[in-house]
Parts: sequence; structure tokens; C-alpha cells
Amino acid sequence: MFQISSPPVFYGRFKNQHGFTLLELIIVCLLISVSLAFSVPNLRQALVVDQLAASSRKVIALIREVRALATQEQRPYLIHFDLDQKRIWYQQDLANSKEEIEQVSPPPGIQVPPSVRLQDIQTGTADKKTSGKVSLWINKQGYMDQTILHLADDQDNIISLVLSPFFSTIKAYDTYINLE
Repeated sequence: MFQISSPPVFYGRFKNQHGFTLLELIIVCLLISVSLAFSVPNLRQALVVDQLAASSRKVIALIREVRALATQEQRPYLIHFDLDQKRIWYQQDLANSKEEIEQVSPPPGIQVPPSVRLQDIQTGTADKKTSGKVSLWINKQGYMDQTILHLADDQDNIISLVLSPFFSTIKAYDTYINLE
């Protein structure tokens, strides 16, 4: 009833198996290494070395953080831009408040790298400022004046950050944009 069969015998063990030869594998590895040799410097330039793009991302993150903080705490905030010292920081607006906050540590903010400069700031209520300090007021709902911040680097590449007054969107352009 039951038949026990022996396993099939293969004549030439690798006869029907297909694979890659050593030469094919070496050529594929060579092509991958050549493509990586060309792409890694460009990738490093784009992600690590591009201080202008990195600075603009930090500024955008700081502004979004302050707007979220203002709506969360229901208190107005000020973002200060020191165009000469290349520093941006924020603090709570105490002009309408009776309470005072003691500032033991330096206010939170960012320092722009030496190769990047804060070129100018244009707001809807004031003229374009190219030097000195500029303060941007954010009310307790997170609203602010329409503002354009221009960042530039040593090679005169420019990024314009357009801050929307009512929406939390910040648009970045790689050209000089005027406030109209």
C-alpha cells in the first residue's frame, strides 16, 4: 500500500540552478561605488554644508515654536532680531502684563552662523530694516504682522521667508521677495 520512494538523484548538482558569476557581482559593486562617489559630495553639500538652508530651517522652527507657545499659554510674545549680532531670541511680552518674569538664564533663541547674515526684515507696519534690532509682536492667538525676512550667505544666495499673519505657514523662496 505505502511505497517508500528514494529521493531523486540529480545528475550534475548545479545543472539547473542559475546564479550570478563573480565577474557580474564585481561589475555591479563597481557601478554602485562609482555612483556613490559622485553623489555623496553633493548630498553632503546639500545637507551639512549649506548653512543658509540650515539657518532658514532653524528660524522657521523658532517662529513656529513661539507662535504655538503664544496660543498655548494665551500670552503675547516678542521675537527679537538683532541684525548686527546675527541673533534671534524670544520672550514674553510684559508690556500689558503686571507680572515680571526674572530672566536668570539667557533667553531662548538661535545664533546665526558667521557665513549667513540677516539681510533685512520687512513688516507690514514698518519700513525695511537692514541693521539694528527689530521686534516682531505675536498676540495670544498666534497672529502677527505679515513679515518678510531675508537671509543671505557669503556667495549672495538669498532665502526669503514670508510669514503669514493668520496662518502658521511660512513660505521660503530662494529669491528676493518684496512685501507688496
